[in-house]
Amino acid sequence: MTKLVSVINMKGGVGKTTLVFNLGMYLAEKKDKRVLLIDLDPQANTTIVATDPEKYKEHCRTKKTIADVFIHAYKRYGPVDTTTPKPINLSDYVYNSFRDKRACLDLIPSELMLSSVLKGMSMGPHDLDILLTPDTLNKYDFIILDCAPTNSALTTVALNASRAVLIPMIADSFGSHGTTLMKQVLDEHKHDFGVEVRTIGVVFTMWENQADPLRNSNEIIKLWPNGSVFRSKIRRDNWYRVSNGKRQNIWDSQAHAATKNEFDAFVDEFLQKA
Repeated sequence: MTKLVSVINMKGGVGKTTLVFNLGMYLAEKKDKRVLLIDLDPQANTTIVATDPEKYKEHCRTKKTIADVFIHAYKRYGPVDTTTPKPINLSDYVYNSFRDKRACLDLIPSELMLSSVLKGMSMGPHDLDILLTPDTLNKYDFIILDCAPTNSALTTVALNASRAVLIPMIADSFGSHGTTLMKQVLDEHKHDFGVEVRTIGVVFTMWENQADPLRNSNEIIKLWPNGSVFRSKIRRDNWYRVSNGKRQNIWDSQAHAATKNEFDAFVDEFLQKA
């Protein structure tokens, strides 16, 4: 059964893109999983990390991005064109980042035009259904939706599609506020759409072994139900930044073994919780 997960935090700068890319690559390359990443952030940071610049330009010239999915869906519901569009051909959208026998990491990239789509049309709360058909779900073990750090129509379609959320968070003074915002978003979503979104867990990113992060993490843990916070933590390590710049996963970098082992532990825990 395909597992769908939205990765969200209402606060930016928490290492969400780094987490999404490395998690997707790890599941494909190390766990032999078929993974689809969907970049729902108009800033397209996951797209930048997961693609070769020239191949991405070619993709945008010859194929489609996530923005086209919503334009396609809008034609179905809009008052101007009431004809039913042809079903989406997934191959028109997919950029292949990794493939090895059974395993793969596919990406449906984003682009800045997604912001224009948000401003220019009323997006339906279930418009991702036109993409996430049974045929698409059967192709993958995991579908991970990378979401922008805002509560928008894109957040709504992601939560309705995935019904599960992974929350990266920094153990700093904004963490408690971020917890309040996330809980408010999930509560409002349940009220508005009757959809109970399961919290897979909160994972601390950019972790530092100092007194302040420890104190702040303890305060944040108190705000989440028992077992919601990952035991594993993702440390602050410049090799993540360097690897992102090289479009490289962390275990192929020269990062210390402790950093790589730490990510191993996070993925194992993620698989248990997911």
